[in-house]
Parts: sequence; structure tokens; C-alpha cells
Amino acid sequence: MASIGHVAVGMAASRAYGRPRWTSMALWSALSLLPDIDVIGFVRGVPYGAPWGHRGATHSLTLAIVVGIVTGVAAHWVRRPLARTMLFACLVLVSHGLLDSMTDGGLGIALLWPFSLTRFFAPWRPITVAPIGADFFTSYGATVAASEIVLFAPLLLFALWPRTRSLPSAATASLAFVWLAGVWLMASSDPVRERIVGAVVRDDTRFAGDYSEDAFRRIYVGEAEANVRGRLGEPLAESWYFLPSGLPYQSAMEVGVAQLPRGCLGVRLTAGVVEQAVMHDLCLSRGVGEGSSRDDVRRSLGDPSESCAEYSHRGGSEHFRLRMVCFLHGKVEVVFRRWM
Repeated sequence: MASIGHVAVGMAASRAYGRPRWTSMALWSALSLLPDIDVIGFVRGVPYGAPWGHRGATHSLTLAIVVGIVTGVAAHWVRRPLARTMLFACLVLVSHGLLDSMTDGGLGIALLWPFSLTRFFAPWRPITVAPIGADFFTSYGATVAASEIVLFAPLLLFALWPRTRSLPSAATASLAFVWLAGVWLMASSDPVRERIVGAVVRDDTRFAGDYSEDAFRRIYVGEAEANVRGRLGEPLAESWYFLPSGLPYQSAMEVGVAQLPRGCLGVRLTAGVVEQAVMHDLCLSRGVGEGSSRDDVRRSLGDPSESCAEYSHRGGSEHFRLRMVCFLHGKVEVVFRRWM
């Protein structure tokens, strides 16, 4: 997330708690953002997929409840209601992991840590994952931020609307209609919405020959890779990764290729032929290089631990519909279905 949603939750919590002051809103928003303290691990080389990596332990329900209780006790020392503060703090912290599970990228959330290291995603994922670092300050980053403002507009309005002013019923209904329309335009995968957005941005996305939007829409996390490839056919391009056990591709990119074990770490294939190899010289020593076939790669390196199949590419326009599926150990890990 671009964090706007988490801030909105904190601001709304401050208002509901009964202290709609800027200082209180800032404190509650900081508490809402607290689980993202795990980004410190990026600097220290903690892998994304590790228990204490991003979206790991700090995003769990257990830690949310523990920190919420500690927050309530600390607030009681400065004469704030103990039970009320605990309840609000727990709800705000729990909301962080649950909202992150509704994003459309990255790894899932370790909601059940320390009892399970499984990463979870919500069934409905309307929130676009935000680009990291300087990439956030791009037109795409601005689009992500705008989508979060629309999605969380009711919480922002609740937090900021003056108590002394009330809205007529007709105005409330009109705002609700506008908000629902905005959510539909920003987050829906409805075919009508796709056509409207496509017409506005002059979409000319290039799709794989056997690609079907209806079939792509039915893909779910955990589905067998063979089923997906059977329905969607040959992708336009795909990337295969041969990484150490327990280190998914997203984690490897956070760590950096230079810190990974030496070896042929991955290849990118177009039309079944290697176009590019990671650690080029080491791949060549294994008999894999530009021009090698998919079967050549499999004979030399075995089956990839993770792969990503791209079923769409940019046409001539600036924006296009990204359709990509990533697999981990033969099952769907994440589905990318968004405008780029």
C-alpha cells in the first residue's frame, strides 16, 4: 500500500476515540503504520520472505494484539481509559495486516505468526501495491496514491468533517454514489469498466495468442500451475528462477543478486527460447545461454523453483493491461491483473 489507507484508519480511529485533534490523529496514524517498521530489515539484509521480513511477524495478529495491549497500558499512565485504548489500538494494528492482504502484489501476510509462517492474501484484493523507493514518485506512483485516496475517502471524510456541520440526506446519498462509482473505476475488474478505462487511455495491449480474459479471471492463489497454463496457453514471455530453498524471487530482489549464492539464478524466455540469463557466465558453464530452448534449460537446471508467465505486453500506448501469473513450487503464488 501507499500508506494513505493506513493513515486514514489512524485518523478515523482518533475521531471515533473522541479526540479529533491533529496531534491525536498523528499519533493514531503512526500506530497504524507501526507494522511497517519491518522495512528496517531491508537495510540490514533480512529477506522479504523471512519471518521478520516485510509483511512478516510485525504484520501478524499476535503482535498486533500484544502491542495494542502495551499501548493501552502505556496510555493509562497518562490517564487515558485503559480498556477503550486497548480496544482501539488492537483494531488499528490488526487493520494493517488485513488491509495489506488486500493488495494485488508482493508476498502475502504472515497473519498467524508465530503459529504458522504461511503468507495469506484476502479473497478480494482491490488495493494496488505501491512501488518502492524513488519509483513511488512517478506517474504510476501518483496513480496508486490517488486510488487509495478514493478507496479510503469515507474514513478521511469521517475524520475531517467538522462536527458542527451536518450534510443533508440528499448530499450524503450523492457522495456515496460518487464514491461507489470511483471505487468501481479504480478497483473493479468488471469488463465494462475495463473497456471504459481502455478507451480513455487508448489501450492497445498485446495479448498471448490463446489468452482469455474470462479464464484469467478465474485463476486463484494455490491453483496448480499445469491447470493455469493449460487454460491460458503459451505466454508471450516467462521468467524462470532457480533460487535457494525458502527464498522466493521477491525476497531475492530485496536482498540483491550480489548477495545470493553463486550460480545460474534464472533465465527469461520469449517464445520458448532463452532471451537473457541472470549470472550469464555461470549459466553458460551449465550449458544455458541466449538461444537455448526451454527443454535445454530444464535438462541442465531442472524445474524452476519459481516462474512468472507474462500473458500481455505493452502495445504502442503508454498504458497497458498487465496480465501475469507467478508460480511457486508448481502452484499459483500471485496474480497480477492491473493497469500499468
